[in-house]
Amino acid sequence: MQAPKFYGISGRLEAQDHYLRDLLIEAGAKQIKPPTIINDLAIGGDPIKVAEQIDLLVQNRIIDEQLNSAPICSITCDNPIAHRYNLGKQCPCCGYRVTENRIESDVWLRAPDEIEYFINPRFWAMFNAFFNNNKKPRKFDRTKVAIGNGSDLMMWFLDPYYRSDEPDSKRAAVVKRIMEEHGVRRGIHYFTGHYKQIFEILTRPDNWREIYPPQRNNASESEILRTQWIELIETQGKAILTKHLPIISSKMIVSEEGRRGVVIDPIFTAAIDSVKNIAQLYTRKRSMESRFVISKALKANRQLTYFHIDFRRETLEQKPGHYRAKVSSTHVCNSGRATISPIASPHDAWKLVAPWRWSVGLLSVDIESKLLQRGFTSRQCERIVAKAAMQYDPLVDEIFKELIAESPGGMGILVLPLRNPTLVQLSVQALWIDQIITDVDQCSIRISDRVIKMANADFDGDQLMVYRPTDQIEIDLAMAFRPDNGFMSSTKVNEVERGMILHSELISMQNSFLLEAEEDGEVGLALEDL
Repeated sequence: MQAPKFYGISGRLEAQDHYLRDLLIEAGAKQIKPPTIINDLAIGGDPIKVAEQIDLLVQNRIIDEQLNSAPICSITCDNPIAHRYNLGKQCPCCGYRVTENRIESDVWLRAPDEIEYFINPRFWAMFNAFFNNNKKPRKFDRTKVAIGNGSDLMMWFLDPYYRSDEPDSKRAAVVKRIMEEHGVRRGIHYFTGHYKQIFEILTRPDNWREIYPPQRNNASESEILRTQWIELIETQGKAILTKHLPIISSKMIVSEEGRRGVVIDPIFTAAIDSVKNIAQLYTRKRSMESRFVISKALKANRQLTYFHIDFRRETLEQKPGHYRAKVSSTHVCNSGRATISPIASPHDAWKLVAPWRWSVGLLSVDIESKLLQRGFTSRQCERIVAKAAMQYDPLVDEIFKELIAESPGGMGILVLPLRNPTLVQLSVQALWIDQIITDVDQCSIRISDRVIKMANADFDGDQLMVYRPTDQIEIDLAMAFRPDNGFMSSTKVNEVERGMILHSELISMQNSFLLEAEEDGEVGLALEDL
């Protein structure tokens, strides 16, 4: 049978147990360190030492402004091998081969015997988002380590001792009433054993009309959603329950250790706390009652659910999100990013005036090359560049002027400024840096107001990413982006216009890929099949 295909991201639930199985098979085949199951690490261990090991495993720590990302056999090895030239070699101490730090989940939680199964965090979030009347979790507040997220309907199902201080939404109140009328009991074991029957009750036409009453202007929407929930439970029900849950790769959880102690982005505290909550169940010398173990395990499950919600929102949101600020804004090699300001004096619209410290970073390779030609050692070059990144240096200023004078035609250093996400396709333009400001307190790129329209930029704090072509092929291609060239029209093939405009539906931030199930069978591969 041919695998189902999808546009982009699929609506499937990831089977976490299958993911862990694949990681273990890969580790065995390559003789690399397998994922760590926190339960096994914590059994009978000293609470303080286990907490220290968790910090090592879960966080990628910056110490003294240096982040160690070298390949390693095992971070918990007594004598780890951590050099690139040892890649693939077997460590005589721990027995694992040296491997790159992959973006894979290397720390996992196993559901305690008392609870037997966790609930897939993505399903937990989907369930609450719909049956809790689309009630969005509160915005993550970085000033508070812990923040309440209001009434949690899934937690109500799983924990009979759960009580919320906040009132239920209208839809959640209807769901609870229907469950009580049909004799549905609260508790994780009842839910895992009867979740199909629970959803049969919820999706019965008479009950569904109470949960999601059809609207006059869109009477079919209620029935479409009911059908989608039925299909989800029938086709992906096995992925709802999982014995294991992963923590995102430690390479993505970066903490900084300095004189004031360890600092970490508060967004990651829920993920780290969930790991420690599970570990505490196994480091306690006194046994706990079953209901307390279940409550603590469910708390860890819930913490991971809200961590993923907060992490995605912090990462993908339009303005403050890390994705727009870093990934979508194209942080690549030989590039830099800075706020723009207008050039006030008479100027050439093709030219940029660059700030000092930003230019040192952008042209550090050229500076070191010039210094090596003048007889400086590599260590001396490194020190000169590091010093120039913070204060004015006459020698570096002389090198800047040489680089500008030696550029093709003496026009300046060719760069490609752009702003992502852009509203106009091909908004990248080729400009030339012909002056570098020597005042280290000035931090903005000065640019003509005649070349910012295509980048949808203005002077209210917008930043431009600047990429520097590094070989002749890239330089030749970049010349096609000179502001005076324009671009071919997208509607009249023989005409040249200033930019190619995309249709609004292609640049909309709305994502409606889950609304039409028929699209799933046409193009692309499901994530599970990759």
